[in-house]
Amino acid sequence: MKLEEQLKVVTDTIEELKGENIITLKVLEQSADIEAIIVATGRSTQHVRGIANNIKIEAKRLGMKVVGIEGTETGHWVLVDLAEVVVHVMTEKTREFYKLEKLWSGAESSESSESSESSESSESSDD
Repeated sequence: MKLEEQLKVVTDTIEELKGENIITLKVLEQSADIEAIIVATGRSTQHVRGIANNIKIEAKRLGMKVVGIEGTETGHWVLVDLAEVVVHVMTEKTREFYKLEKLWSGAESSESSESSESSESSESSDD
């Protein structure tokens, strides 16, 4: 499965489960091991665990390689390793603390359209 297809599978799965602030970072030039990182936010530890578990299930169903999953014990930050793509699902507090996107600031970045729409609608609802 091509990288763009893998990214779409993962972001679609996150969006279906109402994950928020989905960002895709293409890190092929910065990393020899992975091609992309996806970072998303869940509303609670249970939500974070659920998103990560569904990513793992959907990836396996489509024949993607699932190398491992870490962090399900606490659920504040769950990492799903899909070989070429690594997915980080975090609670908002954890994501703000670690600022993972800043570590990869040189990477090509894209934001999920649903994430953009939800942040725009929340901004407009504050008026």
